Amino acid sequence: MLKNLQALRAFAALSVVFFHFSLVPASAMPWHYGSFGVDIFFVLSGFIIAYSADRDSRHFLAHRLIRVLPAYWIVTTLGAAICALGMPWLDALGWWGQSLAFLTRADGRPPIIFVGWTLVYELAFYLVYALALAAGRKLAPYLSIVVLAGLAFTLPLLPVALPGANAVLRPWPLLIEFTYGLAIFLATKPLTSESAARRWFGLGLAALGLVLIYVFDGKLLGLKGLELDHLRVAALGLPAALIVFGLVLTEKGGWGLKSRIVLALGAASYAMYLLHPPVFFFVLGLKPGPFQMRLEIFAILTVATVLLSLGFYYAVESPLLRLLRRRLTHDGPPAVVRP
Repeated sequence: MLKNLQALRAFAALSVVFFHFSLVPASAMPWHYGSFGVDIFFVLSGFIIAYSADRDSRHFLAHRLIRVLPAYWIVTTLGAAICALGMPWLDALGWWGQSLAFLTRADGRPPIIFVGWTLVYELAFYLVYALALAAGRKLAPYLSIVVLAGLAFTLPLLPVALPGANAVLRPWPLLIEFTYGLAIFLATKPLTSESAARRWFGLGLAALGLVLIYVFDGKLLGLKGLELDHLRVAALGLPAALIVFGLVLTEKGGWGLKSRIVLALGAASYAMYLLHPPVFFFVLGLKPGPFQMRLEIFAILTVATVLLSLGFYYAVESPLLRLLRRRLTHDGPPAVVRP
């Protein structure tokens, strides 16, 4: 049932890729749209986790960890090797160790794969949902919504003087976006029959969400920290929820995307998300040229990212997932690799 959402994953990943490439001097573009891809991913994750766990919650947390961590560690190691070409290898080694643990250094240096900060949110959500599953699959979405809302907006009662504590023991507003996905799952779960009205209504919601997310995306540029997080859960998170809700309704109504190319891009979306930073590492030292040259570099980087990501998914990520899941369950390889 998730074909439309698989296509949305491709759109979200490419949006983030376009956004970051537009900021690189050598491929700089006059428009900077696409940061909303993160918000779409968070809403998608909330829906998909609830949907998948409702079907089978065995080894839930282990399945989620092997879905996220091995690919991230592999790409981080690749990024560290590239960095070692242009910096002292001991510095690159230290950065690699910092990055494997998703840590931001005291001086503000992020992990090598800088989008890793979003995976910290993902892992926190997985932990919350795994704990909620102890109360049962039916209650898990409801309990998770309550806990995530608390973590999103409640300040810690006792400050802790530990390295990095200020980054952890603070409100995490973006966790609210996972609750949007959980709410969409709960709202659409009872819908079983196909309906033309549902299809068209879903398409209308998705189109409205798409328009709104582009309208508000550019208005948040320049904001940082909690101010940005509090605004984006409404300005980007709610339109993202409309898109996800609309596409789920459309597929529940009987319309599901069948394009193999788009679905393949959706399957490789996580690889695309991880691999685009190492791709543009190679042009970071280039000065910006005329618009036509920047556009050509932008296109080359995009094509290289897509091809590399598809190759990584089919040659590394997917076989590794099958192997790890087979070892985890001892039931033989799964018929389908879930998103």
